[in-house]
Amino acid sequence: MCLPLVCGCLFGEKRRDLSPADEELLAAKADPRLRKEAETLGTEQFAAIAVYRNDIFLHHSEALGKSSLTVLNEMGRAAILLLSPGQIVPLLKDPSLQKAAWIGPQGRLARLDPSLELDLLSRFGAGTEDRDVNLLLRLMDVGGAAEEQAVVAAGFRVVTKAGPNWVVTGPMMGIPKLLEYDRINYIEKAS
Repeated sequence: MCLPLVCGCLFGEKRRDLSPADEELLAAKADPRLRKEAETLGTEQFAAIAVYRNDIFLHHSEALGKSSLTVLNEMGRAAILLLSPGQIVPLLKDPSLQKAAWIGPQGRLARLDPSLELDLLSRFGAGTEDRDVNLLLRLMDVGGAAEEQAVVAAGFRVVTKAGPNWVVTGPMMGIPKLLEYDRINYIEKAS
């Protein structure tokens, strides 16, 4: 019996061979989910947030415009880029890039309120994405234990529930996990 274990990968999943220098670069500048994407041979595009050492509009607009990267949004030192797995390591090699984090498939960004997306860019740019923020989640229905487990798994805690509208608190860097849960229709800042 032959198990589909090739190069330490389960289920026959194909992996990219990365140099030790690339592995070190990924460990230094990319979050765990982005590192996982870089190791795959996938072609699916996804959104990621990139934080540069300087203001993007003033210092990086021309370079980003000439690159094959699609800028979905930008503010200050941070930009939301549309990437494929093969673009991650070249992006990280840019000496002006400080860090990058996976957000999710581009279509999921439609569930983020535009002002929350700008706040996400601002907090990542300032390095405060690990601080708690209050969010209003609009669920498909009243929700229950499964929805609460998904919220907790994303690093948030439920503050109040009013039917399908939940106020939660947790770190901004947990938003990509919230976006993975399809029972959440919309995410905005809680007032």
